[in-house]
Amino acid sequence: MTFATSQPTIDQRRDTQAGSARLQGEGKCVAMSEVAKDNAMPTKRMKILADELNSLISRMEMSEIYEDDSDDIPSTPTIEDWLETAVDTYNMRRHREKVFGMQQLFGEPTWDILLDLFIAELRTAKIQTTSACIGAQVPQTTALRWIALLERENLVRRYRDKDDSRRVYIQLTDLALRKMVEIFYDKCFLTMNKKKYSLSRLGKLNHGTSEYNEAKEIILADTISQIKIRRNGEAN
Repeated sequence: MTFATSQPTIDQRRDTQAGSARLQGEGKCVAMSEVAKDNAMPTKRMKILADELNSLISRMEMSEIYEDDSDDIPSTPTIEDWLETAVDTYNMRRHREKVFGMQQLFGEPTWDILLDLFIAELRTAKIQTTSACIGAQVPQTTALRWIALLERENLVRRYRDKDDSRRVYIQLTDLALRKMVEIFYDKCFLTMNKKKYSLSRLGKLNHGTSEYNEAKEIILADTISQIKIRRNGEAN
């Protein structure tokens, strides 16, 4: 038995095609809307990422501020840093004399005496007057005149050995010690950096600001105090 199948009329086909077109149109609108959303998303994501980055930077900056509290990273120069800085300066002076082959070309006997005595302080070593004369790189009579000048300016003092009065030592006064520490202050932080220490926040302060000056005074006073403690310990 054969059944007759009903064929859709032309109008029905038109209705079907129109509905399909509407669905396709709606689909395109939805797709375009999704594209617009996708295009907007990167901007939102970038804003979120920027906020997160700013937050991270702030945390890192705060970490830098408090890194001075680390036990294994010095927050200020150590006595060894001061000593290394002073010795480097001394060695450079001797090296230039060797290269040029003329000590007289760079004559600064008072500076050589002060530098020699400063290094001795950092090493807790005693310097006899005769040794200071040798360190001045000038004849002994000339060196003694410069030492006398430094005494008059209250920059050095001579004293006799308690056990042997024939021995006369020479030492920086507190005034000279303060000046020598101040001279090497900035260079000492460079020494720390050269040794691959992380520069403390104190070493990053801008020169001339009240914060810089206050921090500097604290460091200088602490360094001088350490040197005096070592000096007194050696004397005892």
